[in-house]
Amino acid sequence: MSRLTPLLLTCACATARIIGPPIATTPDPEVTRIVVIEPFFETADWQTEVEHVTQPLMPMSPFGSTVRGSMRSSIMVPNQVTEVTRQTKPLLAQIPSLTAEHKLVLEHVRRLRPAWRVSSTSGLAALEGAVTVVRTIIESNQIIETDRPLKNTAFAFGLLIWPLQIYNFWPVTETERAYGTLERYLTDAPTVKQRLVRYKTQPDSAFNASGFTPLKRQFGLEMTYEEGLLADEEPRKQVLIEAFSERLASAIVAIVEEP
Repeated sequence: MSRLTPLLLTCACATARIIGPPIATTPDPEVTRIVVIEPFFETADWQTEVEHVTQPLMPMSPFGSTVRGSMRSSIMVPNQVTEVTRQTKPLLAQIPSLTAEHKLVLEHVRRLRPAWRVSSTSGLAALEGAVTVVRTIIESNQIIETDRPLKNTAFAFGLLIWPLQIYNFWPVTETERAYGTLERYLTDAPTVKQRLVRYKTQPDSAFNASGFTPLKRQFGLEMTYEEGLLADEEPRKQVLIEAFSERLASAIVAIVEEP
């Protein structure tokens, strides 16, 4: 079994990648439109995250005082693991994520509908005529399916019963669902320009839609990914942001083209 150890470690540390069926898209009717996609809003609840931080302790002398200088190696003290609790928003509703998602969605919508003039509110100065404004409100994202607990159990018992580690040749598979609302406003460029409002948490202005009745559609977009059990979590965040943005762009195209 020792010959399989490098392969097992490679599989267990593989970073996240999106799997599953392709994103459903509708044929391009090649109709010219002006579409303004606002910077994203969020109404997600704050969540409590517990992070385990490993901190090395200073070696101690036999007399109870801290050992320094040439005596540091006299008595070694094991590292201390402490819990750090913090309040945070879900990944897709965090301010840096919202900015990245907005930029990616603009790119994806332009790719899906080349005939459209797609812009954020900052591009309104060069636009005239009828405008469709799209507002995105991200509410939450959560894991709805996972086999990670089973993989963790197999890994733990596999430290004693080696054949159980075979389960970790196959990656962890999880499905995350993002919830939110899309709103569509039909107006014109001069009206939008007169109703721009700046928000501190947004890189661009938003549309003051008071008095307008939007078309609203709720969404629940799913991203299924796989990764090694021992993989670094940081790459997964960018993978989810990119996958969510691509799916959201398709949903925005659908609401814009809805009668």
